[in-house]
Formats: sequence, structure tokens, C-alpha cells
Amino acid sequence: MTTAPDAQPGADPAAIDEFLHTPARLSICSLLAPAEWVTFSFLRDTIGTSDSALSKQVAALEQAGYVEVRKERAVAALRRQTSVRLTAVGREAFEAYLATLERLVARARGSL
Repeated sequence: MTTAPDAQPGADPAAIDEFLHTPARLSICSLLAPAEWVTFSFLRDTIGTSDSALSKQVAALEQAGYVEVRKERAVAALRRQTSVRLTAVGREAFEAYLATLERLVARARGSL
């Protein structure tokens, strides 16, 4: 499993995935997790960011293999519609990230 582009083999499994921990990437993944495909405009509007800032973060996630980007002509539209989804690797990394957070919260609450 790839947890980050610069992950070290044998790294602490309880360590936070710093690549996903970036607020914008975390927001993107949290919106993609329950969906099959999400439009770029929905991500932009929901996160409240600019096209260029979102594009940069989506490109980083795509380069890491965490998301897939699809561009197609929208019906009755003059421009292409961009959609994004988590890949299997991205979903696995996000689930591992969430599990780490859950362990940390449980530890902080004295549940572990």
C-alpha cells in the first residue's frame, strides 16, 4: 500500500500520513470517499477554494495515484466537465489515515 509519495518502508503504522494530512487534500478525500465521481465544481464550491488551488491539490493526489481525473464534454455545455474519484490506492490510504486518527482519538480519551 502506498501511503504517501515519499513514504518510508517500515514506517510507523500509527504515524499520520503527512501527504493526506494537508487540509485541502484531506477535504478533497473526505468528499470523494462516499461518492463514485465528484465534479470539480462541486469540490471547489464545497471546499471554498479557487480553481487553481484545487487543481494543484488534485494534480498532487493524481500524481500520487490517489485520485483519477476524468474530463468529458457535458451535455448541452460549451465546455468540458472535470470529475474526480478516489482510486483503490487512494481509498486504502484514506481509510488507513482515518484508522490512525481513530486510534489517536481513542488513546487521547483513554480508551486504549
